Amino acid sequence: MADATEIRNLVMQVMEKKQKRMMMNDLFKEVQKLDESVDKRSLKKVTTSMIQDQSLAYWSSGSTTYFALPGGGKHAEGED
Repeated sequence: MADATEIRNLVMQVMEKKQKRMMMNDLFKEVQKLDESVDKRSLKKVTTSMIQDQSLAYWSSGSTTYFALPGGGKHAEGED
């Protein structure tokens, strides 16, 4: 089972590779491709934490909520 730090790194890998907004189910599928031990509940906890510390952002179309990198995907790692 992957720990929170590993899951966080996997989420960032997926988001930086895809460079697009993703729904939870799509993000979960992509993370699972990298590490099958990640379960949806753990992923949800990590993404909530990432939203709070602003390493991920919510984007809403009005009917659907997506995850996106802050600043439209132009976020450089380590920048505040």
